[in-house]
Amino acid sequence: MKHTRLLVALAVLCILLGSAYAVAKLMPAAVDENKCMGCGACVEECPAGAISLNDQGIAVVDKEKCTGCGKCAKSCPVEAISTE
Repeated sequence: MKHTRLLVALAVLCILLGSAYAVAKLMPAAVDENKCMGCGACVEECPAGAISLNDQGIAVVDKEKCTGCGKCAKSCPVEAISTE
């Protein structure tokens, strides 16, 4: 019982992280096709493998794979990707 506070804190942390993940899944990345220059930086940076370049060289996000982490948006030199 002396570890009860630790277990409660871990449970709360798990709930919060799970909620953050659920919110991120509801807000996947979006590409502004008018800004994208097809450099592929986002493809390289995406840990989920959710971004690819289409036949026109424009980034496309697979909404099912995207976790909403925002790494792609941070890597884009022309700010063509948003997670809002």
